[in-house]
Amino acid sequence: MSNGLILTNMVDMSNCVYPVVGGNLKTEYVSIKNSILNLQYQYSKLFTLGLKRKKFTIKETKSGIDAENNSRNTFITLLFTLFSCGLLFSGIIEAFINGNEITIEFVLVFWVVHVLVGLIGLRQFLWLVNGKHLLKIDNCVLTLDKSGTFLTRPTKFNLNEIERVSPTLNEEQMTLFDKIQNNIRLNHRLLFRHTYGQVTFEHKGKTIKIFSDLNQSEKKELIEKIEKEIKNCHQQRI
Repeated sequence: MSNGLILTNMVDMSNCVYPVVGGNLKTEYVSIKNSILNLQYQYSKLFTLGLKRKKFTIKETKSGIDAENNSRNTFITLLFTLFSCGLLFSGIIEAFINGNEITIEFVLVFWVVHVLVGLIGLRQFLWLVNGKHLLKIDNCVLTLDKSGTFLTRPTKFNLNEIERVSPTLNEEQMTLFDKIQNNIRLNHRLLFRHTYGQVTFEHKGKTIKIFSDLNQSEKKELIEKIEKEIKNCHQQRI
């Protein structure tokens, strides 16, 4: 009888103590994990540092809207593209310093491949330091264009064929791990793209991304203006 009471009390004590210890260990583990992730996040923000060019404007016109948004850059992309611009002169420098004979291989590498890569780098560098996104809606036609670099052309969309204008996921809505990954991916996007997109819309089955580095209020204003113009165009068809 007494042995039974002792065993029962031991079981009750174990049920009370172990969950508490386990809960404390789990809480401590989560706290350490979050601290490490936060440290990594702060480090990843170094990848996004660049020249400040923030400017967003939007205004209504008699036949639509005009909007403008500066390009985004980071110091990493600026240095990489600036270095690649040097390839434009690598053939001349190599021939002058080393006095290499002009062979077919030399021409292909230094005066064809290097020049092409250098032009691509120069085009992207000019965009990073001076580029602007331009959006214009005029008589139910949305035109996207760019200025500040070369080899660009406008793209036109019929507003009646545009659907689902929406914002991209904001950083505040991401988990800490996703924020880290997003900061790391940013440089890859800026190296090869002009627009990584803060607002998207569907056009004939394709997702079109427009503008970069907009805050929540700017996204909302742009979306509302575009949706208003789409609605007006739909009403004109009726």
